[in-house]
Amino acid sequence: MSIGGVSRPYPETKDVDDLTLVSLMNEKPPRETEAISNANLLPILDFQDLGINKKKVMLLIIVSTAPARFDRRQAIRGTWWKHCTGDMVKCVFITDGFIKDYFQRTLTVSERNTYKDMELQALQGGWEFGLRFLNHIRWAMAKFDFQYLLRIDDDYFLCLKRLLEEISLRPKDNLVWGLFHCEVGITWIDESFLLFSKNIIQQFLAQNESTMLCHPHADQQIGIWLQDIKIKQYFHDTRLYHHPPASYAPQFQNATNLCSSYLGLHGTYANTMWAFGKNANDSAKDVYAIPPFSSFCQATTFDYGKIYPPYHFEPKPCKDNPSWNVGDKMFSGREHH
Repeated sequence: MSIGGVSRPYPETKDVDDLTLVSLMNEKPPRETEAISNANLLPILDFQDLGINKKKVMLLIIVSTAPARFDRRQAIRGTWWKHCTGDMVKCVFITDGFIKDYFQRTLTVSERNTYKDMELQALQGGWEFGLRFLNHIRWAMAKFDFQYLLRIDDDYFLCLKRLLEEISLRPKDNLVWGLFHCEVGITWIDESFLLFSKNIIQQFLAQNESTMLCHPHADQQIGIWLQDIKIKQYFHDTRLYHHPPASYAPQFQNATNLCSSYLGLHGTYANTMWAFGKNANDSAKDVYAIPPFSSFCQATTFDYGKIYPPYHFEPKPCKDNPSWNVGDKMFSGREHH
């Protein structure tokens, strides 16, 4: 079934009511003079600290997603999201709340109210990944008492049961876990999968607000921030598949037992997410020691000046809510490319 261009290969999965969607798509937007301001219409997340009332979890997972990526969120809800249960893990979508399109704004509010698993941040889309990450960690620290935080893309198939069985055996402090890039003289973690121990997040947020730097790309921003953290353990996890997108990689066509070899697969788009969810065999597996980072990369530092266009930007103070003239259209990523 498809409504408004949203494909639903598995109609039996819980969904926003189809008649509601049809009604919303046929509804006329208010005239500009009648429109309610976006800030008043949408329940934007706040950073008020809950103190002793914070929910305690071992692992907090934040999936960064664009408002229009409803098909990806549904695929996640119908697959690995099902393991987000109990007191050990909490899973939340965070998307941009400043939505210009009336219909998309209405659909996003309806989805949030239906599933109650999504928060909206005061951003409007585009290349604002660094500011998004800063919002995510500020909100996480204000609302949850977690041991680990995972920020992940909405095109990532996650072997969550395997991760939950393993994570308690990993270092409790100073952990920076993901897939790293290594170039001459520099290294940085890919922003598609970012797992940190709580004390790393605390040190990120303890930076001087007047000098904290932001960047359009969260991975470069984090690379800059990590330079000032003296004690850290880099875990370059080769079980995190990255390129080419898993949906287009021949080795994953009709593959089974993916979670026996992988912890996650990037570039898993909606239809493939459903297929992986059926055949992944996600469960506890053997846990291996974290290898020395030097076995992967001799560099341990990052220099944004060595990143070439189109990904090179000058960092700017976060306090200025900066922009880099890159537009506010949804980042298309690698799907269909």
